[in-house]
Amino acid sequence: MLLQSFFCLVLITLVGCGSEEPGQRFADPASTFRTYKQALENDDFELLWECFSLSQKGGEERQVWIDRWQQKPSAEIKAQLRREVAQEQVINERIGYLLFDPSTLDHDRASPFFYFIRETDGWKITSHLDSTFHQELELAIERGEFKLPDF
Repeated sequence: MLLQSFFCLVLITLVGCGSEEPGQRFADPASTFRTYKQALENDDFELLWECFSLSQKGGEERQVWIDRWQQKPSAEIKAQLRREVAQEQVINERIGYLLFDPSTLDHDRASPFFYFIRETDGWKITSHLDSTFHQELELAIERGEFKLPDF
């Protein structure tokens, strides 16, 4: 009986360890992307809301934003779920990006990048058009933290 109780405790511990702590969901860009995919897979639009930066939410009310996401075609959601990360680049303590494997994108014109900005509660998905991201990128280039690739 004691041995059986021990194995039950080990099993419960292992199962519990598989779940991600809320603080770890947004610990780095790759973790945020995993959380994003998990939210899409589970139709968890509240969690999806948490994955995006304030600028990406655009001042929209949460429910309006969620309603818009719920109306997206399933093909668009499936295309997001197929994306696989080829490279994670944290530029500095404020900004970073993920580069996706081009073979996992749904079409040739799809952006191979997700951009991230670190907010008080972790790394959040943003856009290269986000003025704060853009300013932080310019500062990172000036400080020598990031160099644009030569084409």
